Amino acid sequence: MKTERLEQFVKDNAEGFDTLNPPDLAWEVIEKQLPSQRKPVVKRLWPYAWKAAAAVLIFAAAWMLNDLRDFSRSSDGSSLAKKEINPALDNLSDAEAYYTSQISSRQAELAAYARQHPEILEDLKTEFSEMDRKKADLKADLTESNADEKVIEAIILSYRVKIEILDEMLTALKKAEGESMEDDQSAEDVEL
Repeated sequence: MKTERLEQFVKDNAEGFDTLNPPDLAWEVIEKQLPSQRKPVVKRLWPYAWKAAAAVLIFAAAWMLNDLRDFSRSSDGSSLAKKEINPALDNLSDAEAYYTSQISSRQAELAAYARQHPEILEDLKTEFSEMDRKKADLKADLTESNADEKVIEAIILSYRVKIEILDEMLTALKKAEGESMEDDQSAEDVEL
């Protein structure tokens, strides 16, 4: 009952409540007390566009090299006979072209993240040069073993290991960069 009488009183005297206006300076004081709005974060597309262009360029170069190699083989009758005899070697060359383009694109992306730590790239080059020497030994074994399936699988495995190493390094660098960005954002929040 009390609430009904209060509501009725407010309805009856609503015009009397609306006559008072706040002073103009009151809004300025209230606005100063409100927390400042952050500027919206603008994501730049240029770094992503550069990486995408590099990946497309690497893929196109690998494709063209593969086509050039196929063209030179088709013009030579003896290599055509070898292709018919052992298609595993052709599959290996296709796999090598694919993995080489994947490794190159990941290395380009890693180079962008590792600018502040060039020692990471040097260690990676050293490790990959050792892996390339072992792969060269495997290729020598491949010619001696008449394209043994196990040797081909070992060569492909070496490419996969390189990609895994690069992926792990990229993940770690992205995570470290994300943490540093969060720390920078926290520092900006404290300054505000």
